Amino acid sequence: MDYNAFLDRQFVMTDNKRIDRVRDLYTTFNPEVDLEALKEGGYLKALAKMMEPVLMDLDDHSPEVVAYWAKQGMVKEFHGATSPMSWTEYETRTGYHWERPDCPTPQNEFKRWNSFVPVSAFAPKNKGRKYPVVVMLHGGQNPISIIDGWGIPQEAARREWIVIAPSVELDDVLDEILAEAKRLYPVDESRIYAAGFSYGGFMANFLGNKRPDVYAAVAPCGAPISNGFVDKAIGPEPQTPFDGVPRSLAMGTYMPIITVSGNLDGHRFPLYDAKLRGTDAPATDIFLDGINSWARVNRAPEIALSDVMALKENETVSAEEKNIGLPLAPDCRRTVVADGVTNYIGDLKSGDGVARVRIMCEMNMPHWPTPEMARQIFEFFSHFSRDPETKESIYTE
Repeated sequence: MDYNAFLDRQFVMTDNKRIDRVRDLYTTFNPEVDLEALKEGGYLKALAKMMEPVLMDLDDHSPEVVAYWAKQGMVKEFHGATSPMSWTEYETRTGYHWERPDCPTPQNEFKRWNSFVPVSAFAPKNKGRKYPVVVMLHGGQNPISIIDGWGIPQEAARREWIVIAPSVELDDVLDEILAEAKRLYPVDESRIYAAGFSYGGFMANFLGNKRPDVYAAVAPCGAPISNGFVDKAIGPEPQTPFDGVPRSLAMGTYMPIITVSGNLDGHRFPLYDAKLRGTDAPATDIFLDGINSWARVNRAPEIALSDVMALKENETVSAEEKNIGLPLAPDCRRTVVADGVTNYIGDLKSGDGVARVRIMCEMNMPHWPTPEMARQIFEFFSHFSRDPETKESIYTE
């Protein structure tokens, strides 16, 4: 493999058509990454395979890209190009006023969404078969085309699941998109999940807190997890206010969650050394509050700040505890080496012994999705469903 040629390949990073190189992800934006280790361990080969569809053509509508997905056994379709998103009408209807910065965000002007649907879903012999759906949310100012290169549709192809990639990520707009998806495709309403990366991670976290009536589990990645509280968000992507009270508590149901981030992404790992992004301000208590909010949602024991801080000077703890920064029982921790990358996984278990909160720390990884992130998300989701009528969360071995 010609690593330099691969690292110099270009892709569309923003909805304003900013073009970046793969190299920028692992050098310019995060100089702490040991790029040589990623070469030697085989990670860059796996990354090249994951990002292939966004590197082959800057236009994700191109015949070449559509043919790529057909070879994976997926039909990629494009929706909503003629469905404008009227923010004036939205404000009149909901009372939410989106305060935008000066930079334009063209993809928020239409209710666009892409779908990736297994070929088998169109076969007459499979009439009556229902397919799980992952709603995959893009990052801030990312085009929805970027989802093609994040590993989620590829893993969905292997499992024969549907993926939906929307441009506008507000929950009521997603309701409209899901209603249309159910009309077009054989959606399993008991197995609808939300995942996202970066800003999309914040929004997946939001959906998990606000919409347990729709989603069976969530995967906020590349972002801290929390109770979802939003007072007034001002930024290039819309985000409606939320009171920070997880709706699953009142409903008496679980909301399983997996979160995945690199140890070089935002200084969240190890937790006892966590800092606010771009500063040296300690943030252990803030991030721990978010984890404990999800522990309460899933009826798992909360973790004391003192127990987290005690790990810092303790050299006898496990590698998972040391690198994640959480005290973890032996049956709640494991290490997975994939594509040459070491991943530490920690679980918080509900009272019934089921791991419904999962935290994964990827070593030597910056702010970008990985193939193993996608694999772990789908594996986690596969154990959970939600009764469409009663909204009960159902666990399957």
